[in-house]
Amino acid sequence: MVNYTFDKKFLEAVGKLPKRSRIQALREIGKIEWQRCAEDIFYWIDERKHPAMPYVYTHDPHIYYICGICNDGNTYEGKHRKNHLKIIHQIEVGSTLEMMKYFKEIPTTRPFPLEDYMPPIIEAWLNEQYVFIQKSRDMKATWLTVAMYTWDALFHEGRQHIFQSEDSTKTFDLVKRSWIIYKNQPKFIRQIHPAHPSAGIAKAGVLRIDTLNSEIMGFPQGADQIRQYHPSGVFLDEAAYLVEAGPTFTAVKPAIESGGKFTAVSSANPSWFWKACIDELD
Repeated sequence: MVNYTFDKKFLEAVGKLPKRSRIQALREIGKIEWQRCAEDIFYWIDERKHPAMPYVYTHDPHIYYICGICNDGNTYEGKHRKNHLKIIHQIEVGSTLEMMKYFKEIPTTRPFPLEDYMPPIIEAWLNEQYVFIQKSRDMKATWLTVAMYTWDALFHEGRQHIFQSEDSTKTFDLVKRSWIIYKNQPKFIRQIHPAHPSAGIAKAGVLRIDTLNSEIMGFPQGADQIRQYHPSGVFLDEAAYLVEAGPTFTAVKPAIESGGKFTAVSSANPSWFWKACIDELD
């Protein structure tokens, strides 16, 4: 079974096995697929590597639609549907009900979109201790960074990663994204090393994988919040807007120099983050 290709044909064959054999096969497949994911983040995150099903999902509360006429995968906000029909298809619609004949709403939880610019970011993150990502709104840089640290925690032993944002609520959202990624994986992968979420310190979120002794911990911004820890990795989201970003970096730098990772992501704003990006820190 080790040499199989995990595509839909293979999955259909497994599905036709007697129940007991099917359960046993999925248990063995889970072990193999878990190991493949652990060895290669690209295998885990790129659904083209395992065509039977995606392993990584994101969640976007905004509603988007696909045009049933184009059927090309492009998405449209609700307010843009009427213009799309009029300009591209020369179709005039008079009501929302009529317009819905031409569009399909896509789920808010959907497969992770591995864009062309993402693999170089992933490679840099794998090979560098310090990574600073200047982002625009639609880059999905925060989701990508969460996914990278989540992969490391879910598939490797003894990891302790810290997420920080402006306050507890925003940090909790980051940890929640890790939970969304974990729980939308196939059951045969999840059950190898189950993860458990909780509110954590300051209600900023925690995701623990007890059998691997790994965890993702959320903290509101500030060096004092994490000074007592010796983390494997630290992720600051919207770092250009965190007034404590510089002191936090100073506090965790000894841990990072011992083999950890530090990743800061932000949209543009004059700040410590901006100076770090252009290498003008003291």
